[in-house]
Amino acid sequence: MKSCPGHYYVTVIEDTDKGEIIGSATLACELKFIRGCAKRGRLEDVVVNNEYRGKQLGKLIVSTITLLAKQVGCYKIGLDCKDEMKPFYSSIGYGSEQGNDNTMIIRF
Repeated sequence: MKSCPGHYYVTVIEDTDKGEIIGSATLACELKFIRGCAKRGRLEDVVVNNEYRGKQLGKLIVSTITLLAKQVGCYKIGLDCKDEMKPFYSSIGYGSEQGNDNTMIIRF
C-alpha cells in the first residue's frame, strides 16, 4: 500500500478507552482504461468486532469510505457481498449492478 500512494485508503474505528481497533474498511482505487483512466473505487475488507455490532459502526465506516471515494475523484464505488448483506448495503444507498446481483455500486 505504501508503494501505491493514492490507491489504497484504510479507515479504522478505535475504541479509545481500550486502545483497540474495533472496525476497519479499505478503499482501493484503480484507473479504468476504457473510461479514459478515470478512477473507480472498490470497498473491501469491511469488518466490525463482534462485541461492537449493532451500534451502527458498520454503517458509519461504509458511509465514510463512500464519501472518501467521492472526495478522491472516483466516478463510482463498488463492492461484492453475500446475499444476506445486500439489505445492509442497500440501506446505505448501494444498488445491484446490472448483470451481477452480488456486485453493488454507487455512481457519483
